[in-house]
Amino acid sequence: MTENPTESKPESTQYDYSFDYIQKKLEGKKDSYGMLMKEIIRAGICTECGTCAAVCPVLEWDHLSGQPKLVGKCTGCGICYNQCPRTITDPIQLMGEFKTGYVSNTNIPEVLGGQDGGTVTSLLCYLFDEHLIDAAIVSMKDPDNPWHPVAQIITSKDDAIKASGSIYSHSQTVEALMDAIREDYRSIAFVGTPCNIDAVDKMTNSPAGMLKYFMRAHILKIGLFCMDSFAPEALYPFFENDGIDLTKVAKMDINKGKFHIYYERDGEPVKSYTIAQLDKFKSSSCNFCTDLTAENADISVGSVGSGAKKNTVFARTGIGTEIVEDAASKGYLTIEPYNAINLNAVLFLAKLKKVSQYNIQKRKVFIVREPREVEEPRVETKPEEETVAKPLGSRKFLSVSKDIDEGEKILKISLTNSVGYILEDIKIRVVIVEELFEKKPWITTIRELFPFESIDIGYPLETVDDEIVYSNVLVEASTEKYGKIFSRTFKLAPKEEK
Repeated sequence: MTENPTESKPESTQYDYSFDYIQKKLEGKKDSYGMLMKEIIRAGICTECGTCAAVCPVLEWDHLSGQPKLVGKCTGCGICYNQCPRTITDPIQLMGEFKTGYVSNTNIPEVLGGQDGGTVTSLLCYLFDEHLIDAAIVSMKDPDNPWHPVAQIITSKDDAIKASGSIYSHSQTVEALMDAIREDYRSIAFVGTPCNIDAVDKMTNSPAGMLKYFMRAHILKIGLFCMDSFAPEALYPFFENDGIDLTKVAKMDINKGKFHIYYERDGEPVKSYTIAQLDKFKSSSCNFCTDLTAENADISVGSVGSGAKKNTVFARTGIGTEIVEDAASKGYLTIEPYNAINLNAVLFLAKLKKVSQYNIQKRKVFIVREPREVEEPRVETKPEEETVAKPLGSRKFLSVSKDIDEGEKILKISLTNSVGYILEDIKIRVVIVEELFEKKPWITTIRELFPFESIDIGYPLETVDDEIVYSNVLVEASTEKYGKIFSRTFKLAPKEEK
């Protein structure tokens, strides 16, 4: 059929550009039945509605096992996966509602060497120049602590340019926002990751929101795409041990599954790590996050799907759309139309985040390792040979509880990793304390303790004539990296006296 040039083309929608993703990535994927089994059946969230078996001629419902089973050859049509009420396949569900999208990059010379396309910094420059905002909330590098984030109130275009660049760690930007409101700033741009954007959205729109009826402040939410955030207390020592001088680092970014570190903004990376290598330094809360694209922002900005030195931008509200397009018309940005976005890349990562809500996160970690010639024990207990005396850290690393097994005459001590990253080579010291004296010291070494994982250790209590001598027991924990991370004296008593 020949296209009539005089006929007007229908307006494009988000679904027009998403159809390719649905067809190729979901409906036609050869392992769609395998995805159904992995994401829904084995994750324990199947509703046992039987829809998958009802719509597929080679599936039937196994009432004994309570799940579908193949009775013929799977063609990979994907109908079972796409009809399941638990799967997420709608592009709008994956990345949120939005009015339009763009591929953008900065036109401001001072921002050209910034992060990716420099879109966020350019938008802030536009907002300040046009007097649309009095202040902005951003995360900047702490000048006294290299590459640690500090939330700041900025009030000028020059401040916005100085604050450019990404820091892949949590930042308490909401606290800075509340400070700005208390200082009577009326129009504020808030830049944050999806979790921080969600906090401001809840404070503004929920029935109990602190800002719901606070009419003095108007807040424009600029959200950043975010896949993972890392704990600086764990990540940066790892970099330094690997020869990275943080004071020389000019830029960090994540691209194509790798974390890159640069000494020069426009130079080549001095070091690159796969995300898998850094997984143990990831914040534990990221395992539960389902929002890649800051769905509750007015404007969402990221580097996924846009190519080098550019950004993918979703304008989600009317004011967000007007700001992006006016900034482009006044020369702050160059924008390309929505269909320039590689939406498949955005939706693929968004789906990885969404599926995490169906993966049951257990507080016990099982690891399969390559066999070693001599396997090192993960937990080793022995009498004390040396002591550790280092200052107590500021974070709560461990939660410790105790219980007495009066039959076995053992003090059971349960240790739980309370910090959001893996603790390694923990030395647990347990000793009986009588007035000013210590006796019967024992050391337990734990090679690794994962976030929120618990491990129990036993300490043999002192006995006289086979009866427990109840006394005070000191429990201390330390690591070579962080020094002393726990110290507490427990007063022991028979259960009937408690």
